[in-house]
Amino acid sequence: MNYLDTFERRLDDETATVEKEIESHEQQLEALNRRLGALKRAAELFDSEHGAISELLQAGSANGGVIARQMAILPTPAGQRTTTSPRPTDAQTRRAPTTQGRTKRLTAKAGRSDSQNGELTRLDMIAAVLKRHPRRTVRELIALLDKEYRWKTTESAVTGHLYTRRDKFLHTPPDRPTNRPVTWSSK
Repeated sequence: MNYLDTFERRLDDETATVEKEIESHEQQLEALNRRLGALKRAAELFDSEHGAISELLQAGSANGGVIARQMAILPTPAGQRTTTSPRPTDAQTRRAPTTQGRTKRLTAKAGRSDSQNGELTRLDMIAAVLKRHPRRTVRELIALLDKEYRWKTTESAVTGHLYTRRDKFLHTPPDRPTNRPVTWSSK
């Protein structure tokens, strides 16, 4: 009988644990449903008057969004409604500077490439994945890039990187009679 009592206690403990887990997930679901309702309300109010936009900003910051409350929100008079028009007004067109003929100057940081800024470039990502996983097809490479770096890309983009940097990457010749695709490796 001792084994049966132990088994029954373990069964009761497991049942209680699962019930607590279900309850916590239900609470999370309720919180997410409240947030979803607030976001739907914000989407409805987005195209309306200025006061609605301030409500949207407050709802976003209250529900875990990153919208700062320090933004200046001017109250609109009670009878005045703001209208949005896709076309600029006459005053806006007069104030807009003409950019034709002007050249944009890059700041010191913007003029450097990502690798000079200490960031990982896409070529670096491809090279790292191919060093860890040599002889991969483009589709396998895309799956690995998504898995390791969360870079959702297309076959065309990856193939372009691979073929334009022959100094970094090499491939096997395609074997059309056996329908074997090209595989890539890092040099």
